[in-house]
Amino acid sequence: WINTTVISRPLIRTVPNMVVRSPLILSCCFLWTSSAFTMESTRQPPQHLPSSSSTIRFMSSSTSEESPTPEPPLYVKEGLFAVDKPLGWTSQQVVGRIRALLEKDAKARGVEDKRTKRRRPWMKVGHGGTLDPLAGGVLVVGVGKGTKNLQKYLTGSKGYKAGVELGYQTTTLDLDENGEIVGKMPFDHVTWEDVELILDDFRGTIQQKPPIFSALKKDGKRMYELGRKGLSAEDIEIEAREVVIHRLELLKEESSEEPPKTFGLDVECGGGTYIRSLVRDIGISLHTLATMTSLDRTKQGPYLPEHCLKEDDWTAENIYKAIEETSFVLVEEEEDDDDN
Repeated sequence: WINTTVISRPLIRTVPNMVVRSPLILSCCFLWTSSAFTMESTRQPPQHLPSSSSTIRFMSSSTSEESPTPEPPLYVKEGLFAVDKPLGWTSQQVVGRIRALLEKDAKARGVEDKRTKRRRPWMKVGHGGTLDPLAGGVLVVGVGKGTKNLQKYLTGSKGYKAGVELGYQTTTLDLDENGEIVGKMPFDHVTWEDVELILDDFRGTIQQKPPIFSALKKDGKRMYELGRKGLSAEDIEIEAREVVIHRLELLKEESSEEPPKTFGLDVECGGGTYIRSLVRDIGISLHTLATMTSLDRTKQGPYLPEHCLKEDDWTAENIYKAIEETSFVLVEEEEDDDDN
């Protein structure tokens, strides 16, 4: 006998090739297949399964939720720009102010602070050459990767305009409030012609002793620390070093009278030159004493005053805009190097 529980429609199709004579068997086959067909056609889909359209909607929404939102960059722009350093500020104070502005902007843009040590600066900001608090003018600042390019692009000459007063000298060689007058000498024998002639001795490559109130080191100590202890340049035997003066011009007002008490200097020089020391040495050559009364940097590498961002304009938006707008300065500098 045939087990009717295993008979299906495929098996029925093979029946014509078989010899089935029993009416009972054929009846059983017909009844079983009819019942199976009825159950299959009336079967309802499980109620807990979502329809195909809702499944697609669910998958699309879950995919969008799982896609990570791009993290905003720490820096909007990286590179170099120049500021007009205010009088009374140290160069490091300028760097600190710029960094604070950019970090505040980064937080506002939702950047996550991933520092493991909070004592480390979050954003990299640096300057390309120290200006004393009493000096103003062009100060180049690097942001992000730009800090690595400061020395690369600032190897050229620097320009300064300095004020000079004859007749006395201070410990700091300028009008710093911590300086003291250490000597006075008459200057009524000096003429404008004398000044013009003396300047020629300071053009080109010269030997210069740095001021004791400087960041240079002597025997492992900052020289300004030794100066604050009352030591003089002669006491610590500061050695002269070679510097280059590319251009040195006298600046005077049309109403200037003899003898010259005050005048200006327009200087373009190489790295390592101290304008305070230059003023000191010019005074000595005129058989008197001289002190620098003001200093303004007019050029640092390819950057000029027209490239500088004024203090009132120091915002994150303006800083990033300045980095982008002054990038052409560096491109021109590179093209000049290639031509040479």
